[in-house]
Amino acid sequence: MNKKWTASLIAAAMIVGLTVWGGVAIKQYVAGSIKQEPSYLTTGSLNADEEEFLSQLSMTREEALFDAQQKVIQIETPIGSIGSGFIYNTEGAIVTNAHVVANASEVTVITADSARYTGYVKGISETTDVAVVQVDELSGKEPMELETENEAQLLDQVLALGSPLGFQNTVTSGVIDGTDRSFVIEPFKYENIDQFTAAISPGNSGGPLLNADTMKVIGLNSAEEPDQNLGYSIPIADVVDLIDGWIAEPMEELPTFDQYAEQPADAVTPTVEEQALYIAQYYLSSIEFGDFVTAYSLLSVSVQQEFTFAEFKDEFQNLLSISLKSSDAFVVSGDVEVRASVEKEELINNKPESTLFDYRFLITEENGQFKIKRLESSVEE
Repeated sequence: MNKKWTASLIAAAMIVGLTVWGGVAIKQYVAGSIKQEPSYLTTGSLNADEEEFLSQLSMTREEALFDAQQKVIQIETPIGSIGSGFIYNTEGAIVTNAHVVANASEVTVITADSARYTGYVKGISETTDVAVVQVDELSGKEPMELETENEAQLLDQVLALGSPLGFQNTVTSGVIDGTDRSFVIEPFKYENIDQFTAAISPGNSGGPLLNADTMKVIGLNSAEEPDQNLGYSIPIADVVDLIDGWIAEPMEELPTFDQYAEQPADAVTPTVEEQALYIAQYYLSSIEFGDFVTAYSLLSVSVQQEFTFAEFKDEFQNLLSISLKSSDAFVVSGDVEVRASVEKEELINNKPESTLFDYRFLITEENGQFKIKRLESSVEE
């Protein structure tokens, strides 16, 4: 398998509109026949855990996703590579991959509101792909909630957050389709790894993988297998002790990674084909998510002139789901064509029907950003 790290050398960042997902309504029902017990829901004194519980109850899924995105950090190293991380505690600790910050003692971190701070690497493993960066200016910020009790299960819905290809604060969705995977990408050993289908690309490294139902961090996005549209995540429960140890006692001397001795010369910039594949994947993921604003923003100006946003959104009113099965990309006269097999489930005559389509995206660069110049689809024969 051709697994690759997901740190990027793309220096130009494009901030994509925040992903919108449907809300969750919460109803309360109290039967008069049920014996009333004392409850903090109706008293005036709440402890911190009770306050947090009520806060989560009143938060729609869209709001919960927006809240999670505010805790995701973009990391830039002195050589210009880009990765991701997330706020781990209220003291300003950021968790990321070791390969993102290898051979760096200081990095630049960029928050969701585009504030830039200097971060200091306080701990990094030579065998496990995890590291801790301290950013004092983020002290007091609310951290992400971790899932340390329950392991990921097959078909769990997940969300991958990060800055793929420099697209800060993006979200893609998928499912867990493998657990307890093991492999090696020198010098790191990956064990008990979760495999998932959410589209990730260079720059996602170190970003959180969330359980889509609980919005808790279940893993650390660490590697990708682009040919199979697969990502790999280190379960957060497996590295909590390591992280907490560095926070309590920062490393006095950081290790040197020989693999990165010539990193400025050896680091690989994502190819235009890889970037085009990501745009196609991100477009489909946005549609699946119900984030039509982001999907529409990925279209070129010439395509947007063909129909309004309202007309674009109406095209999907009977769509139940859309998923990418396979894809390939190649350069055509300076642009990149992406061919993909896409499964769509639609409501037809009040019945769900699944159909495989051949999608053809023509991706071009427009004002320094990759956009969809043409999009065609036909039923697979």
